[in-house]
Amino acid sequence: MTVRYEYSETLAMGRAARELGLKTGEFELAVQLDEVGTVPPGPGDASGRRRVPAAEIARLQEERGFPDTLRERIRVVGATEGAALMGIAPGRFLRLARAGCFGPVRFYVNRYGAIVWQYLAAELSAFAGKECSLIHGPTPPPMRALLCSGQDWRGRLWRSRRVAQLVTEADGSWAVSAVIAAVLPPEELAALVRDPAERIWLRKLRPCLSSAGANTTRTRAAVERAETAEEFDEVMWYRISLSRQLDAVRREHPAPALPPSAAVPSVAGAGSGGEGQVEQVDEPTEVGEAVEAQDSGGGRTPVEDRAPASEIKGDVRGLPAPATVPSPRARLIRARTGPGAQSPAGTRPRAAVTGGGPARHGAFLTRRARASSGRARVQSPSFRKSPSWTTETSSLPSRS
Repeated sequence: MTVRYEYSETLAMGRAARELGLKTGEFELAVQLDEVGTVPPGPGDASGRRRVPAAEIARLQEERGFPDTLRERIRVVGATEGAALMGIAPGRFLRLARAGCFGPVRFYVNRYGAIVWQYLAAELSAFAGKECSLIHGPTPPPMRALLCSGQDWRGRLWRSRRVAQLVTEADGSWAVSAVIAAVLPPEELAALVRDPAERIWLRKLRPCLSSAGANTTRTRAAVERAETAEEFDEVMWYRISLSRQLDAVRREHPAPALPPSAAVPSVAGAGSGGEGQVEQVDEPTEVGEAVEAQDSGGGRTPVEDRAPASEIKGDVRGLPAPATVPSPRARLIRARTGPGAQSPAGTRPRAAVTGGGPARHGAFLTRRARASSGRARVQSPSFRKSPSWTTETSSLPSRS
C-alpha cells in the first residue's frame, strides 16, 4: 500500500524490501548504512514508522547489476570469513578488530550467550587494500600496548556508528538526547539527569539500538552489555555530549511535567501510629498497583487485603492507614497461619524469604524466590581507569 507524502509517493518498509528483493535483516542494515534513503512518516500515518520514497526504489532498480550490487554493498561476514577475505589468520584478524582498525556493523548472540560481531565485507576489502603494513607487517608498539591492556574497541565502534545513525534519523532535540542516553549505564544516567520527568521522557523516546533477540536471561544480559558503554573515557564522552544536548534542549523545550498519577501515596508507619507520607516515584504506576498496609498483628497483609491506589484520593498525610475488608481467602490464611494456629502433624514451618529463620505469618515462597533465595546479589561492575596510552573516543586509532 502506498501513500502520498509531500507530493511524492512513498512505500512502507515491508513493501520496499520486497521491491528490492531483500530480506528483513538485509533491508534493515541497508537503511542503517544509508544505502536506502527513508523519510519521516506523514502527519496522518498512525504507525509512526519511516517510509521509503518510490523514487529511491526506482533509483536502486536502475543500477547496473541490480540486485547483486546492492547485496554486495551490504554483505556482512564473521571473523573467520573476514580473515579469509583479507588473507590473514583469524588470530591476527581478531587483534586488528580489538584494536579498532575496523568496526562491526551488527551483532547477534549465539546459543552459548556470547556476542558474535559481524563486519561489512566492503570495509574489510578496502582496509586490506590500504593498510598492507598492518596486515602483513609487525604490530606497532602503541597497538601492542593497547591490546596488552585488555582494550576492546569492537563494542565501542559499533555503539558510535549506531548512535550516529540514530541521531541522523531523530525527530526533535529530545529524541537526539534519548539516543545519547540509550548507551549510558543506568546509574550514570540517574546521576546526570536528576529530574524524574526528564528521565521518564528520555526513557519514553529511547530508540531500539539493535535487533538481536533477547529471549533468555543470558541473551538479554549479553545484549545489554553490547549496548551499554563500559570504559571510563567512553562513558565520560557520552555524559558530556548528553549534558550539552540537555542544556540546549531545556532552553528550547522543557520536558513535560509528571502527571498527577506519578505521586503514589505510600502509607508509612501506620502500624506504629506514624503519619502517612507521600512518596514520589520516577515513573507513573499502573492503576491496579497495590498499596501495602499493615494489619493489626504488625505484619504485611496478603495481596488480597491491599487497597488499590486508585481508591486512595486526596492528601493522606496525617491520616491513618485506610481500612480494608479481608477477603474469605485472606481470612482463611490468617486462621491457618495467625497467632495461636496449630500446625498439622508431620509438617514444619517454611523458611522466610530473607533467610533460614522462622517463617513470617502470611509469607509464602514462590518457585522463583526459593530458587534464588541462596544466591548472592550481583554487584554492578565498576569502571576501570583508562590506561596510560589511550586515544580519543571520537576518532579511531592511528592507522599510519
